[in-house]
Amino acid sequence: MTPVLRLVAGPDGVRVDGDKEARFGHALGGRGHRLGDGPLPEGVFAAWEWDGERLLVRNDRHGMYPLYYRADASSVALSPDPLALLPVGEPAALDHDALAVFLRLGFFLGEDTPFAAVRALPPAATLTWDRHGLSLESSLPVPGPAGMTADEAVDGFVELFRAAIVRRLPDGPYVMPLSGGRDSRHILLELCRQGAPPRLCVSGTKFPPDPGADARVAAALAARLGLPHRTLDRPRSQFRAELAANPAQGMGTLDGAWIRPVLAYLRRHTAVSYDGIGGGELAQNPSIDLIRSTPYDAAGLPGLADRLLTAGRTGQHVEYLLGPRTSRLWTRERARARLVTELARHAGAAFPLGSFFFWNRTRRSIALAPYAMGAGRTVIHAPYLDHALVDHLSSVPHRFLIDGTLHDQALHRAYPEHAALGFASAVPQRQGAVLFAHRLAYLVRLLAHGLYAERDWWRGPERVLPRLLAAGRGPGAARRVSRLQPLALYLLQLESLTTGDPGRHMPHTS
Repeated sequence: MTPVLRLVAGPDGVRVDGDKEARFGHALGGRGHRLGDGPLPEGVFAAWEWDGERLLVRNDRHGMYPLYYRADASSVALSPDPLALLPVGEPAALDHDALAVFLRLGFFLGEDTPFAAVRALPPAATLTWDRHGLSLESSLPVPGPAGMTADEAVDGFVELFRAAIVRRLPDGPYVMPLSGGRDSRHILLELCRQGAPPRLCVSGTKFPPDPGADARVAAALAARLGLPHRTLDRPRSQFRAELAANPAQGMGTLDGAWIRPVLAYLRRHTAVSYDGIGGGELAQNPSIDLIRSTPYDAAGLPGLADRLLTAGRTGQHVEYLLGPRTSRLWTRERARARLVTELARHAGAAFPLGSFFFWNRTRRSIALAPYAMGAGRTVIHAPYLDHALVDHLSSVPHRFLIDGTLHDQALHRAYPEHAALGFASAVPQRQGAVLFAHRLAYLVRLLAHGLYAERDWWRGPERVLPRLLAAGRGPGAARRVSRLQPLALYLLQLESLTTGDPGRHMPHTS
């Protein structure tokens, strides 16, 4: 059962419902560390304690472990699952500004959730509550550029990453998830250099149009190192995987469904593992080309927001799914205004766009797979979130990051013997008949599920399924419908939540 705590102050004291104490994730000081006002330990974690008079809630420095709260004048509720905080038997009011952004970018900003009354706990938070009310403090460190040379930027990355791994060395055999990208490769190579190789490397298989290069490159690296490698099959149905993954991640992302087999394998086969979360946004952000022609300053933020919205997960296609009401509530103008506000928070950073993506996409979307869908009791170390390493990478001057090669330089300098092995991102994605068949299967399953299992999906006030079918007309229809199908499923599930029956259509699976 998902842990939940509800506290309600009344004339006779505080009524308590749920878990008075809960701890999630892993702090390097141990899961049993006591909450207090001291420095935050390393790790990804969240915890609360109710002592009968005062509630104390804290989380990790970067707020990566998802924890949510709902509060009013006389009550507070907490849970790692935002759906557990929705009112039972009543409609769930939505946050329209948040959704206007999410439906275009695919992730929420700051502490936004789909629900107006539910907020994510911010980074480095200390939340306290007693019968007199709630207090919340947090910090969002956005350091400016440090005085360093290009060599110092790379050397600092190499040395601080090695120190991060030293702090997270395993104390027994373990399984290592390995992709064809940079982040997990860096973790694996450093673990091997320090004499702690995994007993097995495992790779997941993404949905088409991924060409399968991720697992092939991972297997080639494992073979170079003399390590066994196993490629896990992807879920048989992308639709079924997303039907379960959306609520399992608190309706906070459109991603993560493909990695469920990897997380399930880790739950069964290892007590400790590693995740490369943070590496991409901090060291080799894939979105840097967005700012090469758009300045990141007060005058340029609306233009940058427009570019981000256009380049987002659904781009302009989302308009096809919006009905008469939602097209007025979730406008692009509303999304731009909310996005400009968040972009402004990062304007003073050494690399503002990297900071924006780290504190938003990484924290609010990418973190949900390992820490919300999760690997059960398996400890998931995140070395790129080491405090000293984040401080260093966050202060690398913009001019050393703009070409997108900092991580490559660090890898080649630290492990030159593997410099010739390329990355999966360089392999073109597969198109054509395979992708068409996969997307058609998704559409058939979605329509069949709406016809036989969730018949009210056809009659919903926004008529999402009929609009999805209508989007299949005209030039670019196949690509458009392909982009819209996961979003259509999300909107249908969200529509079900607004009926006041949060358990309906929300199949939580382990």
